[in-house]
Amino acid sequence: MKKKMSILLSAAMLGCAFPLAVQGNTMVDEVTSIQQNKTIKGRVIDANGEPVIGASVLEKGTTNGTITDVDGNFQLNVKEGALLSISYIGYAAQELVAQANMNITLKEDTELLDEVVVLGYGAGQRKQDLSASVGVLSNTEDLVTRPVSSTEGMLQGQLAGVVVSSNGGDPTGTPNIVIRGQGSQNGDNVLWVVDGVPGAPIASMNDIESIVVLKDAASAAIYGAQSGAGGVVLVTTKKAKEGAPSLSYDATFGIRQAMNLIEPLNAEEQLKMRQLSYANAGLSLPAGWDVSKNPWVGTTRTDWMDEIFRTGFYQRHNVALNVGTENYSNRLSFAYDQDEGVLENTFDKHFTLRYNGKFKLNKWVTISEDLIWKNHEDRSVDTNSGYTGAVIAAMFMPASATVYNPLDGTYGGTTTEDPAYIAQYGSNFADAHGDAVNPMRLLEAHNRYDKTSEVWSTTSLEIANIVPGLKFTSRFTYSLEHQNYKNFSPIRDEVGKPELSNSLNNYSYRTDAWKTENTLTYDNTFNDKHTVGVLLSTTADHYAMRGLEVDGKDFADESSYLQYLSYAGSTTAYDFLTGPDANVSLIGRLAYSYDDRYFLTASWRRDYAGRLPKDNNYGDFPAVTAAWKISNEAFFPENDVVNLLKVRASWGRVGNLGSIGYNYKSAVLKKSSWSEQAQYGPESGKVWENFVYNGVALNPNLTWETSEQWDLGIDLDMFNNRLNVALDYFDKRTFNLIQEQTMNWPNTIGISGMLVNQGEIRNRGFEAQMSWKDKINKDWSYFVSGNFSYIKNKVSDIGVKNQDGTPGVWTGEGGFRNIPYIYQTAQGQPLNSFYLIKTDGIFQSDAEAAAYVKDGKRIQPDAVAGDLKFVDFNNDGKIDTNDRQYMGNATPETTFALSGGFTYKKLSVSAMLQGVGGAQAFYAGKYMGLSDAEGSFNRSKEILNAWSPSNTGSDIPRLAKNDPNSNFSTASDWYLEDASYLRLKNFTVSYDLTDVLRKCAHLNERKSSMSVYFSGENLFTITDYSGMDPECGGWDAMKYPVSRVFSLGVKLTY
Repeated sequence: MKKKMSILLSAAMLGCAFPLAVQGNTMVDEVTSIQQNKTIKGRVIDANGEPVIGASVLEKGTTNGTITDVDGNFQLNVKEGALLSISYIGYAAQELVAQANMNITLKEDTELLDEVVVLGYGAGQRKQDLSASVGVLSNTEDLVTRPVSSTEGMLQGQLAGVVVSSNGGDPTGTPNIVIRGQGSQNGDNVLWVVDGVPGAPIASMNDIESIVVLKDAASAAIYGAQSGAGGVVLVTTKKAKEGAPSLSYDATFGIRQAMNLIEPLNAEEQLKMRQLSYANAGLSLPAGWDVSKNPWVGTTRTDWMDEIFRTGFYQRHNVALNVGTENYSNRLSFAYDQDEGVLENTFDKHFTLRYNGKFKLNKWVTISEDLIWKNHEDRSVDTNSGYTGAVIAAMFMPASATVYNPLDGTYGGTTTEDPAYIAQYGSNFADAHGDAVNPMRLLEAHNRYDKTSEVWSTTSLEIANIVPGLKFTSRFTYSLEHQNYKNFSPIRDEVGKPELSNSLNNYSYRTDAWKTENTLTYDNTFNDKHTVGVLLSTTADHYAMRGLEVDGKDFADESSYLQYLSYAGSTTAYDFLTGPDANVSLIGRLAYSYDDRYFLTASWRRDYAGRLPKDNNYGDFPAVTAAWKISNEAFFPENDVVNLLKVRASWGRVGNLGSIGYNYKSAVLKKSSWSEQAQYGPESGKVWENFVYNGVALNPNLTWETSEQWDLGIDLDMFNNRLNVALDYFDKRTFNLIQEQTMNWPNTIGISGMLVNQGEIRNRGFEAQMSWKDKINKDWSYFVSGNFSYIKNKVSDIGVKNQDGTPGVWTGEGGFRNIPYIYQTAQGQPLNSFYLIKTDGIFQSDAEAAAYVKDGKRIQPDAVAGDLKFVDFNNDGKIDTNDRQYMGNATPETTFALSGGFTYKKLSVSAMLQGVGGAQAFYAGKYMGLSDAEGSFNRSKEILNAWSPSNTGSDIPRLAKNDPNSNFSTASDWYLEDASYLRLKNFTVSYDLTDVLRKCAHLNERKSSMSVYFSGENLFTITDYSGMDPECGGWDAMKYPVSRVFSLGVKLTY
């Protein structure tokens, strides 16, 4: 009894470290339990014999555990025969039976060649056995610390051949992803598959466990036409798991700042510029720009760029609770993201709840449920318009104007409305500044409500191991999405660009969709040499959307409580139905490997598409891959240098339906009015108010847009897997492009051009992915990784011919104010190329301009010194649209990234450089920023650097109020700039505070962990581009700029 009491007293003296409850007869039971335990000791080291500090040693199935000390030693009381789980970040976990004295060696993750990569529909393959081109990201825990607002942004710079571009910095925008070059005129659709469900949402970036990108057609072919010919991104999220209850919290707080903003002229500079502009044009200066007659224009009152831009606040929160037993496990997570844009009153908010549950009914049958509810609210503003884009409007507004009218607090116009000023000077000279719009009105005045809610439910049934290796999975997904949008536009009556009517736009829609999948897989190994994997699957999906849009106008009272349709003077309504659309698929896959040396995989998929004509509504998408692991051959010399040498090849075919509308086969009728004008009409002059007709011509021969791709690759691992190299060459051919017929289609029949299959695009390229990881000693480790890709895109068959039989062209768009189209696609050139008139510098004298002749006639008859010299490409003696020539394209030829970092004890530092080469951008913003020929707006300060007799080195044409030479309205390469760049994309510092946290015995018992980090994004950029940011998607009319972000974060696990 004394011995039992001494044990109890010793336990009590340990306080919170070992709380002991003694109630009734439980005292004897607990003491007996203690006596049955035994104390074990051990040491945990790495492959180099260095101690692993802070490794977790846990008695499996309990919360009993400890961590290793600075020498790697541990001591723990466990039950007789207990199973220990030993783990540490960056090492493979081990499970061992507890013994009195243990020496445990942990192996690094890079040595685990059995990592299985998910390939779709439940199929998986060891990473070292892959025979297709697949990119794997398993470091999502590190990537999620970056202050990016989308999963697409998280992928930027991570994988060779996966080009992610932000296309500006709008927080509501989603970065564009192109995998191995664009193969469709209407864009390749990249398919996102989340936990096996195509198109399913990602609840939160913190919920992501791994990302796999299927880059070649062979790996993507199993998704057939759903893959969109643009590749497939497979996302695996965190699931409910067995173990003690755990609670995690991840938070990021940051700020956003706009960079490299346009600097408009102040009032004094604008006066100087305007005086020069009129003088150089030989025109009299209007009274409104004479400061003695209109002193208002001579004083700077507002910095408009400072008014519209702000420091935006960024925050991301994720809370997850996991409770699990052997048979039942549940995970509940909550996420809230808020991203304030750097433009005033722009934002993006997400609120998400997710439940994941797994219920093991017996040793064969498991049911799982994944339920996601998302609520999304955002607000943005147009920055591409040449008239009312928010950024360009801020440049247009005179610095002498004010944000708000000091007389009544309403929005201010381009000049004063003070009656006393008007009486004193006879006018406020409203016509002096053109039709500029107060940019703060554009950002603030509209009363807008825009919310989208969606629910996704996926229920899965899994029956496995009745026969070893055989598994059946049935999955059903239902999704419901609803949006409600309301925007009230008030009257704009201040001086500038008035809009004397108000309006209310109300829009709502609901989508219903379901997907079902039934998959049977069989995997087995025979005689330790033959490994076979078989997959058979069927899928079906259905989609429909209904919507209603109502517009109201002429509200007598603009009070917020009266901004409803019932108070509108007039209303118009439009309802619509998109779909229903249905698709069915049959899928088969066979994989075989022999002796861990030879690997062969073949797959086939047949898709039936409801939107295609009946005779062509099915398509077959086969694929085959092969690999040879040379390093496992008997003739390959055994060595410690080369761990893996593998060559692989693949071919596959995928489809794309993204260019065909859901309603193509059952097009909604169009409605119009018609005045009977035929000479022999039934009632000449009669007006038909409701003329209903089918406005789309159906092509019964329309078929799939198809892409085929070859890939040859080499995988090399060396120096104990510290060095990993993957090299790929690919050839991607996309044919039967789906386009609207434009040539030889009459314009007078009232029916839109018919969709046809025409044209072929080729993308060829090379990719390299390399990484090096090493651990110097117990304290120091480091890594270096990089990727590079080169892509050559061209249209190999334009599909249309001119009347003389020569290849035709696809004419694009891209006009800006008075600049006509800039895009055109021709055979032998890249898709959506810039076709512009080439310039040859600036005429330095009138004599030089006069000497530019053809057959004695001036080629540019109105040119003088300071004007652009245009190249007469077709040599016909005049400059017109026929002088356009290929000048490049926006698609980068090369993309690259270099990452590196180190870990010293608990401190980790990493950085990433990312860039593109060979990209070009049409900087349309120069049209209004560097020219004074159109309108009386304010301009960029750079206009003061325009060519003049004393500034002949400038590349900006002369400053003048007129432009007889059409320097600025000509679609020329003067607007085209090199958009290549090198950017310090990210820098992150993190520190692991787990040891500090676990000084509390309770938190130590709970195996709690904590880390903090600081991260910066888009820190600086090296580029020759003169606009705000080169990452603009090839077109820049002063669009929403990419922002610099600084953030602090914390990761907690309890």
